[in-house]
Amino acid sequence: MTYAATMAAYREHCIRCHKDFSVNYPSACVVPHVFDSRCDPLRLYSGEFQWMSECCGGYGTVTEEEPGSGAFRMMELTACYRGPHTTYKDVVRLQYNGVSILRCKHNGSGKCIRTHLTQRNRPVFDKEVVYCDGDEQDRPHDE
Repeated sequence: MTYAATMAAYREHCIRCHKDFSVNYPSACVVPHVFDSRCDPLRLYSGEFQWMSECCGGYGTVTEEEPGSGAFRMMELTACYRGPHTTYKDVVRLQYNGVSILRCKHNGSGKCIRTHLTQRNRPVFDKEVVYCDGDEQDRPHDE
């Protein structure tokens, strides 16, 4: 077996986005903003409705033409995180937010059971994310 074949077969697990990877580059890891489906969007002067992300607030917003229409303007939406994958806990420790960047949860054989969230042409809402016991400990708390 060649060195290249060995490297292609070796896969690591990103503890930020939960994607298994064999190649890493500066924008390989993308974590989308997550929006709270239980909150009412903000009605804009234009008559459109603006949703703020649960993870980043006003730093991640999408605009919906009519509430419940599912017609979102996504051009202004960036990612919650975009950068290289990581396997080092110290790198991502302060980024865990209990919403979009979640700690690994392992099954009995030690494999992470988290689903990789994909940035796409419509927003990711919280009801699409599988949350586990303990995730709430990473959510910021207002005092």
